[in-house]
This record gives sequence, C-alpha cells and structure tokens, in this order.
Amino acid sequence: MKKSLIALAVLAASGAAMAQSSVQLYGIVDAFVGTTQDTIKTPGSKSQTVVESGGLKSSRWGMKGSEDLGGGLKAGFKLEQRFKSDTGALDGVNFKGESSINLSGNFGTVALGRMGTPYDDLRGKTNAIADTNLSPVGDTIKNAKADYTDKTDNTVAYVSPTFNGFSGAVAVSFNEDKTDKLDATSHTSLKLQYANGPLLVGYGYQKEEAKAKGGADDSTFNLLAGSYDFGVAKLVGGFQTAEYTVANAQVGDQDSYYFGVQAPVAKNINVYFGYVNSKYDAVKAGDDVKATGYTLAANYVLSKRTDAYIGYKNIKKENDNTGADQGKYTQLAVGVRHAF
Repeated sequence: MKKSLIALAVLAASGAAMAQSSVQLYGIVDAFVGTTQDTIKTPGSKSQTVVESGGLKSSRWGMKGSEDLGGGLKAGFKLEQRFKSDTGALDGVNFKGESSINLSGNFGTVALGRMGTPYDDLRGKTNAIADTNLSPVGDTIKNAKADYTDKTDNTVAYVSPTFNGFSGAVAVSFNEDKTDKLDATSHTSLKLQYANGPLLVGYGYQKEEAKAKGGADDSTFNLLAGSYDFGVAKLVGGFQTAEYTVANAQVGDQDSYYFGVQAPVAKNINVYFGYVNSKYDAVKAGDDVKATGYTLAANYVLSKRTDAYIGYKNIKKENDNTGADQGKYTQLAVGVRHAF
C-alpha cells in the first residue's frame, strides 16, 4: 500500500510537470507543377515543365516547445528541417531552417542559435504576395546585385516586449572563423517597429562584415517598410538601400523599392499583386544594372490547413547604362500547400 501511494505521488508530480511544458510537431508540405525559364543564369535556356517543391512556402518539418519555469519565466526551443517534397531530398543540412533555444519573460526574449534576423522579420511582414516564394522581391533584388542574409548561425538575439505598439529586436552573429591574421566575420541586425491595429511601420538595419586580407568586405542594408490593412485590401511596401565594399573600398550601392496588394475577393479566395524595382550603381563605369519584377497570384482556401494556389512571376534584367537586355526569369506555378 505504501509503495502504491509513493508511485501515485510520483505520477502526480510527473503529470504536474508535464502540464507546464509542451512539445509540438509541425510542418508544411508544398508542391507545384508549372513552367520555368531563366535566361539570366543560363542564356538561351528554354521554358520547361517542372514539378517542384515550395511554390508558396518551403516544405519543412519541425519541433518546438516551451516550459513554464514559474515567476513569468519560460524556456523554449525550435528545431526546423527543410526538404524537397518533389524528390524527398533534404534541403540543406540538418536543422538549417532554425535551431534555437530561448528564455522569455516580462523583459522580452533572449535566444541563442541559428535563426532569422530581425531585419528579415520586418521584410517578411511587409513583403509582397504574403511573404511567399512567389514574391518577386528577393529574387529581383538578387538579380540586380545581392540581398541580405535571412538566417545566421551562432547568433545571440534579443526581442523586446511591446510598449503601446512599439517594439524592437537586435541580433549579433559570430561566425567563429578568426585566425592569427584575420578577425572573425560577423552579422549585426536590428529592427524598430510600430504595430497598432491595421497599421505597421518599421525600420531595419543589417551589416554583414567579412574580414578579408587587405581590408573588409562589407554589405550594409537599410529598410523603411510598412503595411496597412483596409479590410477590403491590404497594402504593403518598402524601400531598401544597400552599400557594398571590397577591401574597404566602395564598389557600388543599390536602391530597391517594392509594393504589393492583397485582397480577399470571396470568402475563401485571395488575390495578390507585387512589384519591385532594383537598381545597382557600380563605381566601375558601365556596370550599372536594373532589374524589375512582378507577380500575380491567387489562392483558394480549402480548409484551415490546406490551400490551392496559382501564380505567375516575371523578372527582367538589363544594363542600366545601355538598356541592353541581360535576360529574364519566368515561373508559372499551380500547386497545393498543406500545413500540419
């Protein structure tokens, strides 16, 4: 009898502890059929029919959890692996989607590991086409010159609480590649934002430093962005600047602007349009580049977890000095996304 009472007490204590913590398995499986053509990377290439993964969001699975430590303090973690739904192959190595642990409370949240940057969070909230892979923003900016790094390893991050709509976040990444001759490379990212009701506005900053022999190779990004939800439609947009240096000498700068509209046209049908313009002005004469892109898309919500979608993306690249065509990228995608 005594042993039974002890066993019951252990089970009760275990149940109480389990009630204060949780682990969730989640994921997305996304695949589409369509056509792609990329004469920017491969001049002369032809349009081809494809079955690919991640038309809207990259296919992934992950685990996340939290534990109530008492006194308003919580511990949490997130592990996320990307994969290709069309082939079953891993997309990257191990948990490259995210691998982090955090402590949160009234002071905010402190996190360690691999994660998205604060700059990326602001861009995502104001990106066209609901921040999906159909958005023309990132691909167009990369084709003009380059874009920011969205996730960083070896990161220490802090996210503040929200005060009357205002919040902020900062993250520093240490790449742990210091040598006896070179300092370690590093990334610094921050955002400040105001979100209240239908309005969101924010500023983002990110500097990516690569210490090279003879000087530093740096990329510095600044972003002003916002969104407003009118109910009948949501407008998003932003203006991004970038400066690039090699061996401490500036090689060029890049200005990009984008906007998008998201409108529910029926109870379970949404339409999207996004446009982006990006110009790279090189210090070297004649190397200026202009890229423009747009996407028109729609999704049909089948349930809380599943939707079907169709989208067309078009990106054009040209020499901004002569107007000479430097290729185009087109994608037509018809697919299904399921979240679990």
